[in-house]
Amino acid sequence: MKEETTFEFNMSALRVWSLISDLRGFARWHPFYRIAGDAERGAEMDVTWLLFKGDRKMTTQMVINRLTKPQLIGWQMGVKGFLTFDERYEIEPIANGVCLHHSVECRGIIGVLVGRMMRKGLRRTMRIQDAAFLALLRRQSRLPGQSQRHRRRPIKPPPPPGAAND
Repeated sequence: MKEETTFEFNMSALRVWSLISDLRGFARWHPFYRIAGDAERGAEMDVTWLLFKGDRKMTTQMVINRLTKPQLIGWQMGVKGFLTFDERYEIEPIANGVCLHHSVECRGIIGVLVGRMMRKGLRRTMRIQDAAFLALLRRQSRLPGQSQRHRRRPIKPPPPPGAAND
């Protein structure tokens, strides 16, 4: 069972890549994952899932199985052959920014059975994750010093009393 979402944003692929591949930085924006590791192909690291609005936590292993800068990052979590979640983000450059493809695939014996029952909840969870990442992208696009196009001019201080133009 595979679910996929797509959204667009006006930002360079490299800038989006730097945010999505900063796995330790997920704590700043991702509503469910806390990842302790760096984005390197084949790297194994702990990922903690925040469940029930953060009241409960579950930690498991995650393996980076796809990594192509600045286009693709993907990982696999779970017990191979039994129940695994294969999640990835693909960044596709378009005329006015990027198109992001976010997908999660449930695999394994239990994954096929449970995946069908989880489909609606998985879709909802992915929409929440995507909305959180879009909020991060919006915040990052408004950071000062990023664009000189709409720079405000400093206000000139008033002339001192007794200046030549009085």
